[in-house]
Amino acid sequence: MYFVGRYGPWLIVCTLAVLAVPPAVADNGPAQGWKFEKLHLKSGVCFQGLLVEETASGVRFQNVRQAPGRPTVIIETTFPRNEVARVDRLADADRERLQARIRDLEQSSGAGEKERLPGLELESVAWGKDPKGGLRYTSDYFMLTSNAPEEVVRRAAYRLEQIYLAYTRFLPPRHPGGEPTRVELLIDAEEYQRLLLAQKQPFLNPAFFDGSANRIVCFSDLQRLGEELAQVQKAHDKLRQELNKQESEFRKLYKSKELERMLEPIKQTRARIAGADSTNRALFDRVTRQLFATLYHEAFHAYLNSFVYPQQSGELPRWLNEGLAQIFETAVVEAGELRVGHADYDRLKRAKDALRKGELVPLPQLLNSGPKQFMLVHVGERQISDQHYLTSWAVAFYLTFDRRLFGSEAMDLYVRRLADKADAREAFEALMGQKLPQFEKDFARYLQDLQPDGSVAKLSKP
Repeated sequence: MYFVGRYGPWLIVCTLAVLAVPPAVADNGPAQGWKFEKLHLKSGVCFQGLLVEETASGVRFQNVRQAPGRPTVIIETTFPRNEVARVDRLADADRERLQARIRDLEQSSGAGEKERLPGLELESVAWGKDPKGGLRYTSDYFMLTSNAPEEVVRRAAYRLEQIYLAYTRFLPPRHPGGEPTRVELLIDAEEYQRLLLAQKQPFLNPAFFDGSANRIVCFSDLQRLGEELAQVQKAHDKLRQELNKQESEFRKLYKSKELERMLEPIKQTRARIAGADSTNRALFDRVTRQLFATLYHEAFHAYLNSFVYPQQSGELPRWLNEGLAQIFETAVVEAGELRVGHADYDRLKRAKDALRKGELVPLPQLLNSGPKQFMLVHVGERQISDQHYLTSWAVAFYLTFDRRLFGSEAMDLYVRRLADKADAREAFEALMGQKLPQFEKDFARYLQDLQPDGSVAKLSKP
């Protein structure tokens, strides 16, 4: 973190780690006394709520969740036009009533803040020896417990609510009896290290998912970084005030070129302050993105394990599980909305380069890969550069956004065949409806044409 003093920038060294949190899903159960508009996706999933905007490219929709005994939760997201089958609209009078109710909820719960945090209900719980040292948020798909500040807990819970909404769009729940995942967010490095040692996990991992216990544990030093950033910002504000005072005095004493000469050091110092503030904000944003990328990745594994393909009834092959988790770890949450479907720039660039050089993992080898090939830290340079991770990401992206197989009966049948010990290649060919050599040609052409925004520009020859 950078701090500007009178004689230039100082470097404050920060040790950064990562935060922990759980997942959440969109509950579309009936609401008492409320009438909703319904958004139907082509995958068969239906969301209740309010249509906000409809354009040629997408549909912006407020999903309203009302579970018995819990406050109403509103999650806003944008659905690409090609995913939407239809929207069932309300009559004008009912729509106006719903709009008024949502406005009242947003005003009373503070959901109009920068990230539109809804009125999530937190309860005080014991943490360690402190009977009220932690906070807990309970959702249908996770239970988050943490001793982090309330703002961090709320933000993490809301982000996970949004990412689970995306999960249900692309891979609807198949196992309604699944148990919510326990998510523990730690801010004490020593406490997290003790947990890692108990789980025999390498300390490089900022988070881990324990499938046997249905538990995510994650550590973050984001709080300390934020506190240091606030201290630096306070010092910069004080320095700005001193500079303003000094400039005012100079303007009384000097004129013309002499005034310009006296003001030049002040101008340069202000520029250094602005540059340092920008660097600090970028650092905090980067660490925040890394944190939520880790949470999204682990939460996806937990979602699959509990609600879609539990191990006891047949699970996705490891390569596909990891490929999908990489897709969702780069989901973007901005202005209260979630965007998923773009191709991560670094991964796409490396995948195209590997394809051109013939360095992607051969499909027959990928289909038979297991946990041993994916024993790397989930987020970071090593994962993006590893050929198994890279190939699994590229193939999973193709199956998700071009072939649109997730949530289909064909995918369920594929999982059952693998659970019955079918040949991996034969099961995959049955899923795709074509032999592997033809699939490889189609996949290679798609990857060559894929653009960072998720669109496909026809650049390669058929």
